[in-house]
Amino acid sequence: MKRPLPTLVSCCLAALLAVPGCTITTEGIQQAELPLSEVFPPSKTVASYRQLNKPTRIADADLETQFDGKGKVATLRKWSVLSTLSADYGIPKRPPTARVSVTELASKQNAYGAYSNLRPGLLPESNYIKIGVHGTVDGERLMFVQDRFVIVVRDLSGAADPTRRSMLVNFGRAISDRIPRDITDINLVSYLPYENRVPATERLDKEDPLGLGLFKAGGVTALYRSDDKARECKVFMAEGGTTSSVKDIYGDVKKAMLKEGPLAELSIGNEGAQGRLFKSLAMVARRELVVFGCYGTMTDREMKNVMAGIDRRVKPYVPPKIKEKPKEEKEEEKKGLGPFTPSL
Repeated sequence: MKRPLPTLVSCCLAALLAVPGCTITTEGIQQAELPLSEVFPPSKTVASYRQLNKPTRIADADLETQFDGKGKVATLRKWSVLSTLSADYGIPKRPPTARVSVTELASKQNAYGAYSNLRPGLLPESNYIKIGVHGTVDGERLMFVQDRFVIVVRDLSGAADPTRRSMLVNFGRAISDRIPRDITDINLVSYLPYENRVPATERLDKEDPLGLGLFKAGGVTALYRSDDKARECKVFMAEGGTTSSVKDIYGDVKKAMLKEGPLAELSIGNEGAQGRLFKSLAMVARRELVVFGCYGTMTDREMKNVMAGIDRRVKPYVPPKIKEKPKEEKEEEKKGLGPFTPSL
């Protein structure tokens, strides 16, 4: 006998709720928070490597070795670290092959901020890979960020590339698959166009990225280069909590530019201006709750293209809805009888 539809639906929902970590919210089925120890892949997830020890809290000396120095650990701790665990992987009765550390930070934004300040800049493009939100392979280390976690996989075997790189990347992908979160940039970074952006130069700062004391709550910067690599500009961006605060930030940037010369109007954003900053051509605009600008050696046209690209991402264009004509009116016009007039 066939079950009524409501009973089938109830059974399906009950089955989903029975899956560990699943809850139903107004946004649908959501994955529960992932405990830090569960981020580590179990034995034989990557080739035949076993997890040689349960994830444990890492000692300060080992943390410095894992992140390559006291300076980098100090940078990491600026971003509200909650905890760091590590585990070794390899073949039993042999020296460990890899050490994985997972650092949980207070928020997704803090995790991205730590990662963007820790990764080396201006490496060959092949060193930057798509694992999690973003990943970097540098020598014996792979580091990547995803959700609230900064993950470092370090080779302990002394293997040479391409064997070492392959092992690091395989571990990175296995770990990324265990984090049930969208792999997306934080808001401000997502406003940066990809075209002409120098790979891995986007950086989140807690302090004013311009060094002028204008962006008191920090901001984002990135480097852009012309197609022929001969010219570049630095993009800066900050977000305010209210329209009033954004206008204040925008006004402060304009004041800094006015000290170097007159300003001209820029038809980008809700309002924009063009002039000079740091003795270079500069532009600034505001859109919604975001202030963005750039300065450097790019041409006027090139910099306007970058600014327009940011503007479109802050507020994407939505085409106006076109009201459809009634079916009867369309048929009358096709017959060449002129505009349709309903009969009385």
